[in-house]
Amino acid sequence: MKKAFTIGLATALAILSTAAPAVAGVDPADEGFGGSGRWHQPTCQTVTGDGSVTFTRNEGRTIAPTSQVLKPVVYTSGLATLDRPDGLLAVSNNLALSSKDAGCTWTPVGKVNGSYIELAPATGGRAYAWDRAGSLTLVTPAGTTPLTSPAGALSGLGTDRRHGDHLRVADGAGQLYDSRDGGRTWKPIGVPAWPQSDILTVYTAMFDPSDMNHAVLGGSGTGARVTFNGGRTWAAATGLSRTGTRINVFSAVISPAAPHIVYAMGLNLTELDAGAPSGGRHIYKSHDGGRHFTPVVDQGNEITLPNGPLLAAHPSDPGILYFVFGTGWSGIGTDIYTYDSRRNRVTTTHNSYDRVTSIAFNPSTPKVMYLGVAEEV
Repeated sequence: MKKAFTIGLATALAILSTAAPAVAGVDPADEGFGGSGRWHQPTCQTVTGDGSVTFTRNEGRTIAPTSQVLKPVVYTSGLATLDRPDGLLAVSNNLALSSKDAGCTWTPVGKVNGSYIELAPATGGRAYAWDRAGSLTLVTPAGTTPLTSPAGALSGLGTDRRHGDHLRVADGAGQLYDSRDGGRTWKPIGVPAWPQSDILTVYTAMFDPSDMNHAVLGGSGTGARVTFNGGRTWAAATGLSRTGTRINVFSAVISPAAPHIVYAMGLNLTELDAGAPSGGRHIYKSHDGGRHFTPVVDQGNEITLPNGPLLAAHPSDPGILYFVFGTGWSGIGTDIYTYDSRRNRVTTTHNSYDRVTSIAFNPSTPKVMYLGVAEEV
């Protein structure tokens, strides 16, 4: 069993919205967030479930033990807090899980197709599960419903914090698609972020939940692209490298507290080839929504930046970013890094899980953080 242990942490995207009309498949007991209650802190000392989700009450200094041992190989890559009191959803491998008591008890609610599945929370007590091979699923505390994907490869999914049926995705070539009926039908919008001759792989696509016309995409070799008009036009991000090219942007996140703040992790291939001490690996920060980036964290002796690390922007402080490195190799465990832009420093804490693969905040008490974890060995 995973016992309580010490780490440091805080983070993640937790998008709060006004209550939406009831959604088919949502338990009626979960309705009425706006008028019938509010989120609470978890009251348990031990999380009851399969061990794939736990929580910390004190920003990571102590993590709650779980009632069962997490058995490999498991990746809990999807985790979301809902706009219903004390409601969460998670996806561990292909199993969707629900908690209705602020993360104390987790129960299976259905199967989800795909591999390394991520979750995007939406108004109406639901979330949308997606993977990079184009699988899409509606997940609620009452069950799962497969949806139709507009493309055979996806690089990101965003939800509109005002309308739970309004979704956007980016495909593997940087083309955006829009749905107004909860992912049942789609239409392409705008133009691809890169000319077909330029882009090899789109690694990540992040949408601003307060304005889905604002999106940031990261790709191979040519850096990042940003749009503020729903993909009608795109601008190449500057500042990622001196030449503006030969940069892989593997992951990005738009701050929910201040959407003009964007963080990204990239690999500068020119620096890599030149033998730079950082190996060309950096965390970048943008103050203008993704138009221009500045490197703020370099890989070094005490910081490891893998390709596509989990990035989690603090929900109320745009100056704080959390990023993760973990591996089950030789039982090394997981490092959680906290970048504080005001102090211009990174602090590091450690835990024994093979990886932390998803993070979410308790909406009413942000110091309570939920961790989706992985066991690889």
